[in-house]
Parts: sequence; structure tokens; C-alpha cells
Amino acid sequence: MSILLPLYVYPSAGAWDPLYTAAKAHRDVDFTVVINPCSGPCMGSLPDKVYLDEIPNLKNYSNIRTLGYVATNYTTKPINDVLSEIHTYTTWPKLTNNTKLKVDGIFFDETPSEYDPAKYSYLKTAAASVRNATNFRDKFIVHNPGLVSPTILNSKTYLQQSYMNLSDITVVFEESFTKWLDKSNFDALQSHKIKKSKLAVLIHSIPTVAGKVLDFVVEQMEDAADWVFLTDVGATDQYYHSFSGLFEGFVRAVDG
Repeated sequence: MSILLPLYVYPSAGAWDPLYTAAKAHRDVDFTVVINPCSGPCMGSLPDKVYLDEIPNLKNYSNIRTLGYVATNYTTKPINDVLSEIHTYTTWPKLTNNTKLKVDGIFFDETPSEYDPAKYSYLKTAAASVRNATNFRDKFIVHNPGLVSPTILNSKTYLQQSYMNLSDITVVFEESFTKWLDKSNFDALQSHKIKKSKLAVLIHSIPTVAGKVLDFVVEQMEDAADWVFLTDVGATDQYYHSFSGLFEGFVRAVDG
């Protein structure tokens, strides 16, 4: 199993240590980590020195993949702005003379979920920019619409109704634990026939639970998707800006 980690924690001294500790202790767990220094790559400048010093440390772990964050604003952002942000990530290694600043692909946030021809063309152009770039090691692409409807998940024509053929992973659920338990969401995520290797589930605002309960929740998440993340942080817009008290137990459950 694998973890998709939006690493929006500012990398002050020791701040990313929980990730390093987990990656070292759980070598069989793959971490795909989203780097987001300026709600994107810091257009017009490099990230600050703290980021430039810390990002290369992620490359010390063979089970950590890095992705650069790019928001599409549900395709309302001008496509040239998106392409410029993608290109900016490719310039980091050369501008810093440090190959460890190379990211492995792009995490497209705020992507649409239901098919529209114009939006498909937009996302296809963005995907081609990643696939054709020479400075992305894996040329890996993640789409995050936040939620894909149960109707699409359980449709035999889900590829025609979505953008899943343009990405390596689609985040089909990024919501609170309460919404995860909603019958329509839960049932659809448990019963779909889509390859789990193409899907991710991110859950926030989970209450404090005992270890066995945490293990059970992770099992249910893994029945829905091969890429998962869980946090007990419940403050709006802060879900990924700190490491949850559940993080160590969560990684252990994924490894188990």
C-alpha cells in the first residue's frame, strides 16, 4: 500500500522528521509527497532557503516520490499560467545546481470531476506538458477533484465521464471522516470496479481512536484505493499543515 501525503508543513528545523522517521522505519510503504512552497512553485523566484535546504533531504529515501503542486482552479486558471508553473518546477535543479531538487511529477489540485470537452482539452494539454518534460523523473500525474460522485464511480463508462485516463492517480475522495461514513459515499467507494492503483482517498477530521479502530479504518480505505492518507486535524484549510498525532499509527497500519 502507498501513502499520498500533501506535505504543506513549513520545513522549519525538524518539522519533516515524522516523515523521515516513517520512511526509514517502513521501507515497504511508498510515500508520494506533494511539495507546495508557495501554493505552487513560487513564480518569479525560487522557494526560500529553508525549502531549498530541506527538499533535497527527501531524496535520501528511496520510498519517497516528490510531486510539485499546481492548482487549476477547476480549469478557470489560464492554461498558460498552469504550463508556466509546471515549467518552473523543471528549472529548480539547474537554477540551484542541485539535482536533488528535481521533482518526479505534478499534483494538479482543484481539477474538475465530471467530463466536459473543453476541460478535457485543458487537462490534456497540462498532462502533455508533464509527460513531455525532461526534468520530471517519473512524469507522474495526480488529479485532485476532491470528490468523484458515486454515480461516476459505479458507472461502467467512468472513463468517458471523467478525466482518469489523463492521470496516474485520481483523488476520488478528500473529505471529512463524517462524510466518509455517509452511506452513499462509503458504499460507492467500497463497491466500484475501477483499478485501485489508479485511485486515492484522503480523509481529515477523524476523531481520536484506539489502535485497532485505526487499523480497521485503514483497511476500509484500502478496500477503496491503493493510495491513502488520514489525519485527525479538523481545522479548515489546515488539514495538511502539520503532522497528525495519528501519523505514526496510520503509517504502521498501512504497513500492516
